[in-house]
Amino acid sequence: MAKTHPGKEAPSFGGTNYRFINLTVGNAADTFAHDIARGLAAPQKYIRSMHLYDADGSKLFERITQDQDYYPTHAETEILARFAHEIVAGLAENTALVELGSGSAKKTRLLLQALVDKQGRTLFCPIDISGDFLQENVKRLSRDFPNLEILGIVADYYTGLSVLANEIHQPILMLWLGTDIGHADRNAAAGLLRDKMVPSLKLGDRLLVGIDLKKSAEPIHRAYGCPGDKEPLRYAFNCNALRRINRELGGNFITDKFQRYCFYNEALGRIETYLKSLCDQQVTVAALGQTFDFKEGELIHLHFAYKYDQDDILQLGKAAGLKLEQQWFDEKAWYSLNLFSVGQAGNQPHARLP
Repeated sequence: MAKTHPGKEAPSFGGTNYRFINLTVGNAADTFAHDIARGLAAPQKYIRSMHLYDADGSKLFERITQDQDYYPTHAETEILARFAHEIVAGLAENTALVELGSGSAKKTRLLLQALVDKQGRTLFCPIDISGDFLQENVKRLSRDFPNLEILGIVADYYTGLSVLANEIHQPILMLWLGTDIGHADRNAAAGLLRDKMVPSLKLGDRLLVGIDLKKSAEPIHRAYGCPGDKEPLRYAFNCNALRRINRELGGNFITDKFQRYCFYNEALGRIETYLKSLCDQQVTVAALGQTFDFKEGELIHLHFAYKYDQDDILQLGKAAGLKLEQQWFDEKAWYSLNLFSVGQAGNQPHARLP
């Protein structure tokens, strides 16, 4: 059992080294239906990016991250391979690792190993919306890391974070890896950190955030398959949202009548990804009792991916009330890991440059 602060108890795991809390039972289908009804009825149609990541979508995205051109995953893995032990060196003893959207946790293994090397028995708490995918990966981690206790939480990020105060009483390093922070505009990202994440942490807890950096458009286009409207893997991932509507809500989307539309908006520093209707068409979603009209060329917004420069990152921390303690970069300086601490924003960080 993991060591804890005096007077505090670690989560009970019984005879195994993992357990799950499912916070989606009874409301996941209602939430999905509500979000789809609202998004497809909006003047600018949209599907929330979280709904791309059911079990099928998560596996498709994992395949995208293995693409040699998808530099965010490769750069982040490079940073963790070089600096994982340095990242954890300054953490308090008995630090628990909490990860938002853990996916397969391939990169996280580097930090988990560093923490286990430093402190022995370690608590890992992955939070992911895809329950089947999370359970598969938790069971695999439990076999590979006998010194881990794993508390898997099936939920969206913010619902999952709401249980931390009751479940984890030790110091926390929260991971927000990948490019997820880029899905919101920079002001909204600061608000998410300040209003949704920091309240679940204690003074002195830390947050390690992966942030993609501004660079020339060419490697960004390659990474996201832009314009590449018919790039098959990314097209399949984006169309997974339509297939999910058909399967779970009785929709009659024909994916061949939609085209993937993606580009880098240099003025705003963001990738924009949509599905474009190739003709005038109507789509009925039986569970909603609604029919939606699409004009030829009409777009369904799927996600943005904002890129940051150094000033953007400093402003992000300041606006969120976090202190930026240290940064690490890949050799090309295309990507960054940023270690924030909960407390008063203070001095400039020490950056580990390539």
